[in-house]
Amino acid sequence: MRAIGGTTDGRRQGARLATVLAAVVTLSTGPVLGGQVARAADCPDPVRAVLDTTPATAERTVALTFDDGPWPENTPAVLDVLRSHGVRATFFVRGDQAARHPDLVRRIAAEGHAIGNHTWSHPDLSRLSAAGRATEIDRTTRAIVDATGTGPCFFRGPYGIHHSAAIAGPAWERGMTVVDWSIDTRDWSTPSGWSPSFQQQIVARATSPGSAHPIVLMHDGGGYRQNTVAALDDIIAFYASRGYTFTDPLGRGSSGGGGSGGAYVVRPGDTLASIAAGHDTSWRDIYAANRATIGPDPGLIRVGQRLAIPGAGGDPGGGAGGGASTAYVVRPGDTLASIAAGHDVSWREIYAANRATIGPDPGLIRVGQRLTIPGG
Repeated sequence: MRAIGGTTDGRRQGARLATVLAAVVTLSTGPVLGGQVARAADCPDPVRAVLDTTPATAERTVALTFDDGPWPENTPAVLDVLRSHGVRATFFVRGDQAARHPDLVRRIAAEGHAIGNHTWSHPDLSRLSAAGRATEIDRTTRAIVDATGTGPCFFRGPYGIHHSAAIAGPAWERGMTVVDWSIDTRDWSTPSGWSPSFQQQIVARATSPGSAHPIVLMHDGGGYRQNTVAALDDIIAFYASRGYTFTDPLGRGSSGGGGSGGAYVVRPGDTLASIAAGHDTSWRDIYAANRATIGPDPGLIRVGQRLAIPGAGGDPGGGAGGGASTAYVVRPGDTLASIAAGHDVSWREIYAANRATIGPDPGLIRVGQRLTIPGG
């Protein structure tokens, strides 16, 4: 936890003087608050300090946070990886992106993740008037409310510029705890393409906590973030193997677990027919095997339902792993991460079993490719 006036890192140094000057001006006049906006019913009273670690609600806690989304090219893949591990995170969304992609905001909330306010257009708040800051915050909260029906519990200023009372104060007045970070993975400096070496750098930074209660900064928006997606499995594995509880920035924990092999977890947009097409079986066979789960209408399946896939094909290409493998046919919109999320394996295991089919870049798979899904 960092009090108002704490130090800044490299991303913030350029705005340090402007932040101080803006704070002096605004403190002399008081914050100008915009119209009332919705506040989440389950938000606790805001912590009136800037959090850079989580409260010690367990012996070891970690809060994974993602900024600048939602971003259609990245956010679904991040969500798929998190779901495959049963881990929940916090997404600090931009208001303009939330307004463009409310379906992704709804998915974030539906899958149990926390949502934070990251302003409407990602400005340097220290360079705006008090009224301008209020507008940036309130428009974003309204976009979140429009998408999910509830307001955010958390706020993070762009570039980490949120330590002055002129910026943190309005967030607190709106019921939001202000969240900084203790680990900057610097994934925002990503190259514009697939880079295993950069992925290793992200993992190395993310897994150097320095405390028992880190808050980790990553990004799902702002550009190409597939290197972040690729690093996420190893980051989660590091903390899980060391007994950390995955929490939101206030230390409220929620972690799940995997399941048995041979199951498929329903994703947004799925139908029994589309699931069957990916598994060389019929929708009727899937429905017959899961009638108790699905109910009387096979046209109504719910995101997150775990379905047994009967009669899936064997291993056509000699996959890895010791359990029974199945075949999967790549569909439009698939990524290795999303396929892995539906089968309780990691994307790396799928890639290892299909390297000859996929080629050197695991980020490039083609519709119609038949992939071996290694057994759990």
